[in-house]
Amino acid sequence: MTLPDLEKLRQTVNARGVAHLPGVIDEPHCAALIEAIDQCRRDPGPHFRRLSPAGEPVVESELFRWRDVPAFEAIATTGVLPAIAAAVFAADAVVLLEDQWFYSAAGSNTPSPWHQDQPYHPLEPWFLTIWIPLDPVPGGCGLKAVKGSHHGPIYSPVEFSSTDATLGTGSMTLDPVPQVDAEPTLFDVFVPNVVPGDAVLLDSRTLHAAGGSCPATFRRLSLRYAPVETVYASRPWPVATFWAEHEVEAKLGQPIAGDAFPIISI
Repeated sequence: MTLPDLEKLRQTVNARGVAHLPGVIDEPHCAALIEAIDQCRRDPGPHFRRLSPAGEPVVESELFRWRDVPAFEAIATTGVLPAIAAAVFAADAVVLLEDQWFYSAAGSNTPSPWHQDQPYHPLEPWFLTIWIPLDPVPGGCGLKAVKGSHHGPIYSPVEFSSTDATLGTGSMTLDPVPQVDAEPTLFDVFVPNVVPGDAVLLDSRTLHAAGGSCPATFRRLSLRYAPVETVYASRPWPVATFWAEHEVEAKLGQPIAGDAFPIISI
C-alpha cells in the first residue's frame, strides 16, 4: 500500500485513541494469514485458548505464533505495519509485543467484552494495537471503540476465556469497565466500516469491544507494538498469564526489549 499521511495518523491516534486505515494488507496477504490461522488451529501452541463456552460454536484465540509461523513473522516484523507503528510513536524503531489471531465459527455468539489492552500488560508507557479483519465482517461482529477514552482511567481487566484462564492472580484494585452498551449516550462510540485488509489502530488505553452473533466464519489478526523505551511496571491487579514466563518481578523498571520482544528498526 501507499503509506498514508503518517503525521496526520499520529495526531488522530493521539487525539481520539483510535483510527481507521483502509487497504493496509492486500488480498494475497489476507489469504496467507487465513491459512496461517487455519494451520495454528490444526496445531495449537501453549497460548491457545477457547473463548466460547463448551458446546457452542467456537471462538478461539492464540498468541505468539510469529515465532514459528512464517506468515505471521513476515507481517509482524517487516513491511508496512511496524512502519505505521513507528510513525504513531514518532520513532524509527518499535518493539514487537505480540501477535494474536482470533477465529469465530459461523453461528458463534461469544463477544469480546468492552475492555482496554493496557491493564493486561505490566508495561509503561502505552502501546499500539493494530487490528485487521481477514474475512468480510459478518453483521455487527466488527470492532468498536470509545473515542477519547484513552485520556480517562484504566479499568480492571476482564476474563475472556471460558476454559483456561487468561488472567493471573492479584486483587482487582481498579474500577470495573463501564457499561458502554447500557448507556450509549454517555460515550462517543466509533464503529469503523471495515473490509478485509483494513486496519484499526488502537491506543492500548482505549475502550473497545467486538464480536457477538456471528453468521459467518470470521478471522482477524491483532499485532501489538511498543516504544523502544518501554519498561516492566508493577501491577497489583491480575495481568495476562503469559507474563509469568518472563519473571517480571525481577525485571521491574527494566526495558522489555530482547529475544522475546524484539526491536524492529524502520
